Amino acid sequence: MRSDRWTAVTESSFPWEREALEFLRGHLPDHEPWRAWSNFEFIDDQGRVNEVDLLVLGPRGLFLVEIKSRPSTVEGDNHSWIWTNEGRKYTGDNPLLLANRKAKRLASLLRQQEAIGKSKARAPYVLEVVFLSKVRPPLKLAGGVLARVFLRGRPGQDRDNGIIQALTVGLEDAFPHGASVDANAARAIGRAIHQAGIRPSLRDRRVGDYELHEVIGEGEGYQDFAAKHVSQGSRRRVRLYAYAQATSRRLGSG
Repeated sequence: MRSDRWTAVTESSFPWEREALEFLRGHLPDHEPWRAWSNFEFIDDQGRVNEVDLLVLGPRGLFLVEIKSRPSTVEGDNHSWIWTNEGRKYTGDNPLLLANRKAKRLASLLRQQEAIGKSKARAPYVLEVVFLSKVRPPLKLAGGVLARVFLRGRPGQDRDNGIIQALTVGLEDAFPHGASVDANAARAIGRAIHQAGIRPSLRDRRVGDYELHEVIGEGEGYQDFAAKHVSQGSRRRVRLYAYAQATSRRLGSG
């Protein structure tokens, strides 16, 4: 995909993430209506930070692609996953859960933008998927998780069941009936994404003596970040409480 279709909002500082993004860029279609935006964040209506690894626009709508580049095997269910590499195990939440919430928040934000309201384009549907760029097959995931989680596969070969096949043709039925994006709609959606206030991803925020990294959990009104003490190197889970923008406006109007 050429640079005029692929917008790197932030250049990744992680070689494994850059490699995964280059793999996707090298295999995605390079014609209308395809577009992509990598490594950005947006603030939703409740003041929450939402980091996006890759957003891909295709003929049916938008894919929010969550990239995980942990070399391992994976097993789990709809709630938690176990990542195993060289005998070491790590247990974490199913990343689809957070990706789903991001997708819904982004869809809601885009519907509010002038570019959508003034054009004939429908507000795009945003579908979440997870790309496990370094995971070794087979995936041992129960429930409906496998329908939205993909490995590299074999792009361009028969019986490919990887991420490229999913983004280009494999998930068409997951979009609402009649969803369609042509060149004009793609330009309107691109303007809406810009109007939504996407910005470079700030993965190393500071709170006191801690650097905040990725979001590792969230609940009603708060987000948990992986954090590292800048001088001691100790790692912690830091919770930040969000505030609704609407609330802040009401407080400021008095």
